[in-house]
Amino acid sequence: MKKLLFSTFLTAIAMPALAQNDTVTTEHRPNEHTVACLEAPTRDCAFTSALQTVIGEEFGIERAKVLIGVARAMIETGQQDQAIQTLMLALDEARSVRLTLVTQEKITVIAPLLARAGDGAGALALAEELQNDGIRDTVLAKIAEEAISAGKLADARVALGQMTNQVKAFWRELSLLPRAPREALAIVDLAGLEAKVQEVTVPDQRYLGVIQLAIISDRMGRPGDRNAYLAEAEELFSSIVGISSRATIAAQRARSMFDAGMDEAFVQESYELALLHGGRLRNNMALVDFAKKVGVIEAARGDLETALSRLEYFIAVDEKAQYLASLRAGSNQSIFAAEMRELLNEVEELQGAYERDLVRLTLLEGALGNSDMYLARHVVEAMEDDDNQALALALMAPLLD
Repeated sequence: MKKLLFSTFLTAIAMPALAQNDTVTTEHRPNEHTVACLEAPTRDCAFTSALQTVIGEEFGIERAKVLIGVARAMIETGQQDQAIQTLMLALDEARSVRLTLVTQEKITVIAPLLARAGDGAGALALAEELQNDGIRDTVLAKIAEEAISAGKLADARVALGQMTNQVKAFWRELSLLPRAPREALAIVDLAGLEAKVQEVTVPDQRYLGVIQLAIISDRMGRPGDRNAYLAEAEELFSSIVGISSRATIAAQRARSMFDAGMDEAFVQESYELALLHGGRLRNNMALVDFAKKVGVIEAARGDLETALSRLEYFIAVDEKAQYLASLRAGSNQSIFAAEMRELLNEVEELQGAYERDLVRLTLLEGALGNSDMYLARHVVEAMEDDDNQALALALMAPLLD
């Protein structure tokens, strides 16, 4: 029944659209479909109301935006084939605007999602359409990330091999390998990676490269190599000059080990090193960067209070929202939700309904990441634009029954 419902809507959406004005309005109020669903939200009504909004929307760029959100939620709920179809419809809608800039921007989002849904070839084909080398490299790196997360190391290397900047591609591979399933790492040429790291002459970069080698070795089950790399890194650290540089690389070391799921003892040692050097920072920009790296660790390990205290370094509301959205509160959900609601109140002071909704969408990511359905619903209810509320409701669907 659910597949039939989606098929009916997707067929309707795929019908030729009327000629559209290039001007996109952001003044639409939430419509009856999303408002009714929010009264008693279910997964079916979240998808249905989002698709109904798409059908009623005049502008292709807005239809594409909502369809991308629907597709992302479909992937998370195991509907990969439907997601790929929906992403193709979103691409058609973006192309219908007949503005290269719009199509290019949507491809940057659609291509990685295609890879996540299992269509790596389609993702790479779309990436080839991107005209800016830097943007294309960024998208290819995201495609590689999706491939590695799925254990498809060969596919990831194909994507990285197509990047224009091969130096950037190497460092991206080095940072992504720890995310691969352990069994996929069996084919990794550790010696080859080490040879490239040893060619680096900049102390900061070489240090972080050696740390990544240690993490990869640990993931491969090679403790001897891990310990040798960590010893080498300790020697390199003394050659790094500057309070900010030392704080940055120490924080990155801790974050990389945490993200890779290394043993708690290694994470703790690196975190203490980061705190030692981070405590000497005085520049606000450096403190913000430091917070972004270590706050996630603190929140996940149960020290949410310290992570939240770092909010004082962020000035703009959108930057605060991005930081909050990165945190995972664990058992401190009520404290986290209270902080999120307080920031939602700050959002009301921003000028422009669409600008306010953009920050709300960021906060929604935090609610979704913490699997907090009630907080997510509160954020969705606060949306002022009908398309943004439809998008938000679709993204919320995986939390619903």
